[in-house]
Amino acid sequence: MTTDALLPPATDAAADDLLVSTVLTDEGRQDPYPAYAALRAGGTDAPGRWRTAFGSLGLAGYDDCLEVLRHPRLGRPEPDMDLPAGVSGQARGRDEEGASSMLFLNPPDHTRIRGLVSRAFTPRRVEELRPRIEALLTPVLERFAEHGGGDVMADLAIPFPVAVISELLGVPREGNEHIQPLVRDVTSFIDAAADDAALERAAASGEELQRYFTELIEDKRSHPDDRLLTALIQVEEAGDRLSHGELLTNTVLLYAAGFETTSNLIGNGLRLLLNNPDQMARLQEQPDLLPSAIWEILRADSPVQLNNRVTLEEVELFGQRWPRGSSFIVLQGSANHDEGVYADAAAFDVGRFHAGSGSEPAPPPLSFGWGAHHCLGAHLARAEGEIAFGALLRAFRSIELDADALPGGVPHYRPSFTLRGLDALPVVVTPA
Repeated sequence: MTTDALLPPATDAAADDLLVSTVLTDEGRQDPYPAYAALRAGGTDAPGRWRTAFGSLGLAGYDDCLEVLRHPRLGRPEPDMDLPAGVSGQARGRDEEGASSMLFLNPPDHTRIRGLVSRAFTPRRVEELRPRIEALLTPVLERFAEHGGGDVMADLAIPFPVAVISELLGVPREGNEHIQPLVRDVTSFIDAAADDAALERAAASGEELQRYFTELIEDKRSHPDDRLLTALIQVEEAGDRLSHGELLTNTVLLYAAGFETTSNLIGNGLRLLLNNPDQMARLQEQPDLLPSAIWEILRADSPVQLNNRVTLEEVELFGQRWPRGSSFIVLQGSANHDEGVYADAAAFDVGRFHAGSGSEPAPPPLSFGWGAHHCLGAHLARAEGEIAFGALLRAFRSIELDADALPGGVPHYRPSFTLRGLDALPVVVTPA
């Protein structure tokens, strides 16, 4: 990442062009943070706030983004709202019967479905799972060590969280390697940078994923176990609280969300540590900073950069009335770099969120969202991050970027914007 605030403040007229170039160009996606700084400094009504050409209000500052994300009368676009596809995500993530995952729903359906699965992701349940999560990491890390390193993304950051969510749901860990690329394809449904070709691939991959999980659900009906998918099937069979379509689409969501974001947390985080060796050394010497370091990784290079909300009824916000269907673009990645909230925001500081640092820890970043749609697996993702980085720093005396294995010698982010993650991160390791 480069230093923030390299660009002049963006006026409303320039803000759209700046955001579009950040979302749609490779240069912008590789380092969006200077553009974010310009957006936070610009705006006519208030800093970091501008009216886009297609009617949405763009938000780049922490307080504005937080207010929209947690507002009880703002939510996901409804099918009858006439909004640009890039804002609404309409018809994305729905099956042939029109059933949608809870990611795209509002109360009461969102509340009902989320309530059925939330118990599996509570802080208490995640803490109970820690020994099992650590056991799942061990063989992954051993294979990594045997080869003296490798591609962190392909060999560690993806296999580890895939193993965890597979264990939690009851998805076979062997013989399903073909469905992981399909998951990456369907993330285009929430990507602001997705073109028509990407959306076509997402639709085709989504159909294949639904076929896979339909067969798995049928198998679980005949051979139930003590995992989450079986529990959801039994809820469906017990009454009308969960339809078959809802079961299917939300199973796909849980599996996809269970590793896609966490893998990017691990990859983005290790890149930050490689770029800041003093902070890596600090973390090796002070492992009690791991929880703070995970928050700082989420803040400094968030796996989720953008969100959107719409008014579900007329509301008063930012000093004016907004009719139903008014839309807001929430730049979470920018909010996490707000200089008014985070001192020296461009710096990577693994102790920033540590309560024992002599000052109040910084406010949590917005990487997991907020309010009703706060990430269901946030506790699990943070625990996986702590376990993964703790094990890496204990197992290896040194971890160095293998620049010779990369085109141009530097890691490259994938051609997506909403979800931010690396193509590859090859490293060489020396055992402790």
